[in-house]
Amino acid sequence: MSAPTQERWYRRGGGAALGMLAIVVLGVGLGFGRADVALLGLPLAATAAVALRRPVGTASVAVAVAVEDDDVVVRVRVEGAAGADFAVLAAGAYEEPTTTVVVSSRTAASLEARLPVLHSGPQEVLRVGGQLFAAGADLVQHLDPQVARATIAPKRERVTSLLLPHRLTNRPGGHAARRLGDGLDFRDLAPFTPGDRLRRIDWRATARSPRPESELIVRRMDATAEAAAVIVLDSRDDVGAAVVEWGSDRPARKGTASLDLARPAVAAIAASYLEAGDRVAFHDLVRTGASARSGGGRRKLEQIRAVVTQTVARPSGTIKAPVLPTAAVVFLVSTFLDEDVAGLAVLWRNAGHRVVAIDVLPTPTLEGADEAHRLAHRILQLERADRLDRLRRVDVTVVPWQDEDHDALLRQAARSRGPR
Repeated sequence: MSAPTQERWYRRGGGAALGMLAIVVLGVGLGFGRADVALLGLPLAATAAVALRRPVGTASVAVAVAVEDDDVVVRVRVEGAAGADFAVLAAGAYEEPTTTVVVSSRTAASLEARLPVLHSGPQEVLRVGGQLFAAGADLVQHLDPQVARATIAPKRERVTSLLLPHRLTNRPGGHAARRLGDGLDFRDLAPFTPGDRLRRIDWRATARSPRPESELIVRRMDATAEAAAVIVLDSRDDVGAAVVEWGSDRPARKGTASLDLARPAVAAIAASYLEAGDRVAFHDLVRTGASARSGGGRRKLEQIRAVVTQTVARPSGTIKAPVLPTAAVVFLVSTFLDEDVAGLAVLWRNAGHRVVAIDVLPTPTLEGADEAHRLAHRILQLERADRLDRLRRVDVTVVPWQDEDHDALLRQAARSRGPR
């Protein structure tokens, strides 16, 4: 809840003028012996007395925000001073123009508004300001604007397919590796050699051997290994579906934004690998962005979710490529609106990493766009399509996350090549 604002009262001058008028009328009536004129001054004097009284105490306005289901609930409470009459509040949601509301505030008044959740991440939900009036609107108290902010967590999505790196780590894990080890997947039968464990001897195969008295047969298994996954987010852009809003970026009008797709994508990918027992790292590609070191377990998942939920767009940020572990699967989450990020994907692929480009540019809508907007958007889309095609030609997997079948695309890519 925001801190209450307290201000002193200012007199607008109406009560004093009314008091002077009452004095003049009373003076004229008494001076000329006109009782009827003097009686006219009495109501004026009483009204002036009411207008000149000062409220006792101070007033305050406070704003609280709560997220309930799919709505943002904003509660505004005005604490009126004793003797205050009413308050005029100006409230604007999601940086839109304000709406004026008049409420009685003799003691206290509460307003509640339910707003739809438009975007995830940190955002300004409501801005409230206004004035409190007393003494027949002769006294006014200006209330500083109160800003209600909220951080909306991204929706939880699930990814069922894991793309493994071209080479797994040497640490034991949940994936079958293409080398001998102590896994559960049968590889073959072979003669016993020094170093083999006795529990691996297959006595039935030994009994069927041509020389059972001199040669023992052991069952050899494939090793299990851990995958190293790295999620890299390009947070420079947060463009919405409405192309005409790319320049103004008004939250209530731009539609689904790229970070609205990126945040749940990062959380879903991280959850799928961490649940499989792998290690995951998260990096913001912008130099000033937050990161989460490589690790495993539920606490690591909650850390990554918290970091990506707090991520905001940094249009003027500069790129800083993170240091990647050897032979990792790298998920590069971006809109791919420029060459810089595509160049990093090619660089990492040439270094031996398996690279997956997660495209989070929303499906565009051209409603309200003029000819200049349409032409510029057409050129930009042609350049971007060519950029993504070049990534595919160098064996970078491209997955459009705005496509509802992104999990199926990941599953198809997972079957294309396994780890070594």
